[in-house]
Amino acid sequence: MAIERHQKLIAWMKARKVARMKSLRHQFQISHMTVFRILSDYGYHTSYNCNAAYYTLHDIPQFDSAGLWAYRAIRFSRHGTLSDTIVALVENAVAGQTVRELEDRLQTKAANLLCRLVHDGQLTQRTLQGRFVVYLVADPKRADQQFQQRQQLPQQVPIPRRSLPEGCSTALVIAILRAMVLAPKARPEQLAQQLNAQGVRVAASQVSRVIEHYALEKKRRS
Repeated sequence: MAIERHQKLIAWMKARKVARMKSLRHQFQISHMTVFRILSDYGYHTSYNCNAAYYTLHDIPQFDSAGLWAYRAIRFSRHGTLSDTIVALVENAVAGQTVRELEDRLQTKAANLLCRLVHDGQLTQRTLQGRFVVYLVADPKRADQQFQQRQQLPQQVPIPRRSLPEGCSTALVIAILRAMVLAPKARPEQLAQQLNAQGVRVAASQVSRVIEHYALEKKRRS
């Protein structure tokens, strides 16, 4: 009976992909602990938004290069909690991360949690040009390297959302600008190819729009 219930719950989860604990308990008329035991035996992820109320099986998400996966408005991370995910994204960022970059990527609020992570010593922060905060890793040497990379970016002020090129998020613009710094003579097609190889989904046309939007072509030639 227990094995059959286990199999039915897993099959139901695979069909639904994502479910709340309340739905699982109601569907199979079992306790919270029984559901949790079945999910634990199989392997599961908890959403990092929606108050961690949603569950999915460990083999359902198709995580992107950053370890993130979304099912409708529900979001999951290979790294676990929102705190762990933020730390991982900052650690993997060549030039650190700003609040806006993280919130665009995660599609959830992160400002308050970032303050707590800095307070707890899991991240550090520095102000660039007295205008906006960049979040960096806790290790001082690596934080120095990230901050130096941030200072080399062509755009050194926060990018207003209304001024973004059509079809480009803030995080994507930053990634393109960073790639231009590292390969200033590369054509849009080459930059797009490099970024896609790094897991950043971008088309050459988007790279061209960023260059045109910020009038960077003349600067690159000079």
